[in-house]
Order: sequence, then structure tokens, then C-alpha cells
Amino acid sequence: MNLWITREESLNALKNKLSIEAQYIEEGFTIIDSLLRIFEDNKSDIFCMVCSFTLLKGKNLCFSIYSLSLDGLAQEAGALLRPAIECFELLDYFYTDPKRIQEALDNRLPSAGERAIKINGKFKGLREHLNEAASHFSFDPTSCTHLINWKNGSLRYYQEYSENHLRKNLWTLFSIVVILINSALRCLTFKKLFDIELVKEIAEWKDSGLKFAKEKIL
Repeated sequence: MNLWITREESLNALKNKLSIEAQYIEEGFTIIDSLLRIFEDNKSDIFCMVCSFTLLKGKNLCFSIYSLSLDGLAQEAGALLRPAIECFELLDYFYTDPKRIQEALDNRLPSAGERAIKINGKFKGLREHLNEAASHFSFDPTSCTHLINWKNGSLRYYQEYSENHLRKNLWTLFSIVVILINSALRCLTFKKLFDIELVKEIAEWKDSGLKFAKEKIL
């Protein structure tokens, strides 16, 4: 059995039918790296150092979601989406009140839920859903539907490649990366470290990507 057959089919699709989706995702990670370099160039500033760690962790989680999606394991990738949400909410938490950086340095940050309340976070419902359906195993249909071949009732030993599913998952990831980038950009703006050309590049990438996603998904 080839354990990587689904990934191989997905990678082939990224070079062909899903090449535009792949381009937007890859450009998103390139933009994150550009933001990370700005933070790193100013790492003597404690605010920038802490934000760089937060952004990099968010990037790693997004890349892990990308990787699992290529294997057809988007449902399992949902377990990583919850901490990814915490990363961009944490950046917003620092931006809203930069003195909170000291809480991170002292390892006394409030819980993710408490931080979300303080920044008027909008992802409580999604976080709760992920907690029930992805972060912890349950026999809820949202956790188990993909484990069964409903045509014959047999178990799905491996997840099969689906162009439609992968496309939707890639655009979902795109929206997550957009939010992460926006949160990081706000922190750089606070420090007056943003690059105007990079800001324009981000706006063009985001706007064209969201427009293209809407056309493809709807």
C-alpha cells in the first residue's frame, strides 16, 4: 500500500487544476516570511521579539494544516486550527495593549478564552466547535463521517483524493493565513515598521484571492 498516494495526487493537482490555489497559498507563506524578517531585524525590541515567536508559531500551524489537507486529513487538521486561532488572537491581544508583552515574558498570559474576551474576539463559536469535533475525538457525525464509505458501509482505511474537497480546504486555509497576516501587520504598524510596498502587495494578494475564492467556491 502506498501511504502517500493521496498526497501524490494532491501535489499533482497543485501543479495543474489547483495551481492558482497553490499560488495564493504559497504567496501567503512568502508574505509571512517577509513580515518575520521585519520582526527579526528589530528583535532587540521585546515587543517585536515576542510577536515574531507568535507569528512563526502561527505559520507552522498553518503549514501543518496545509500538509494534512494534502493527505485528505482536513478533519484532523481542525485540531491544529484551534491553536492557530490563538496565535492571531494573541497578536491582536498584544496590539490592543502592548504592555501585555510582559505577561508573555513572565509566562502568565490569561487563558485563550480570557484573551479573546478582552479583544472582543469573534471566534468563540468556531473554537467551541473545533474543541468538540476536532481537538478531541467523539462519535459526533462531524468527527466520524469521513471514516466510513457510506456506499457500502466499509471503513475508509485511507482518505481518497477529492479535487473539490481539497479546493475548499485550500481556500479555507487561505482565509486563515489572511487573518494571521493582518494581525501581524497591525503589530508592525504599531511599531511604524511596515513597508508601504509590502502593504500594497498584501492588499492586492488578499483582495484578488478572496475574489477568486468566492468565484470558485460559490
